[in-house]
Amino acid sequence: MDLQIISNDFHKSLLQKIEDRYPAVQKATENFNKTQSQFMDNMMTISQLTPLRSARQCLAEIKKSRMAVQEAYFKIKKKEIRIRMKKNQRGLEKNKLNSELISLEIAELEMQIANIKENVNGAIRRISNYMAQYNNILEKHGKQGFTEADFEEDEERYHIMKAFEQGLNAARSRGGIIDEGNFIYFFQVGISGTAAQIEVKNYFLQEDKVIQSGQLPTHGMQIEWLERMADKYQGSASRFAEYKGVALTDEKSLIK
Repeated sequence: MDLQIISNDFHKSLLQKIEDRYPAVQKATENFNKTQSQFMDNMMTISQLTPLRSARQCLAEIKKSRMAVQEAYFKIKKKEIRIRMKKNQRGLEKNKLNSELISLEIAELEMQIANIKENVNGAIRRISNYMAQYNNILEKHGKQGFTEADFEEDEERYHIMKAFEQGLNAARSRGGIIDEGNFIYFFQVGISGTAAQIEVKNYFLQEDKVIQSGQLPTHGMQIEWLERMADKYQGSASRFAEYKGVALTDEKSLIK
């Protein structure tokens, strides 16, 4: 930054210190240049309850980041063309002030390109992480890949688990009672709200027994319960769909 734009000597000295230290700060910043950490990507963004849903989320995030990289490419190329045009314009400019203004515009475009490239670097690392997590999911489940039919087949199980997860979490803050929104969710996937309320109540009783024994309920205990709920209520959505006269999936419309 040009120190001449600062008139106050005190602030000039501060700015000089910033300029002297900034290269180290910039290098450290290169460790990030993305919206969030891998921990948040892997634990918050990929927070789905079934492997196929997690894989699907990975693919969605890869596509979103890839689109951002592609858009950045065209932005950079357009700015590079503008820089060449302005350099040509500056070469023909006879007015000194106009020439100085063009030089500033070129410097501004170069700064914008540098900032875009930093963000692109972060997006590339983000894509790499999501691809690694997708491959980890495939490897864990012995798959070479997932089809649209696989994802659709997994949907009922996912929504049963999600409904019970949300119902359980809502009940924790409401004296053990599931909230209206999640009762509606249970109805939509073909599960009786009363049955869901009883299941949640019974789970809380299980936790109470663990606490009374001097231990603490674990996260794994809750996951096991959600898996049992998925096993127990599998087919509920299919039966409700049949009642409505529809099928959960149209085989002819699926990519296999």
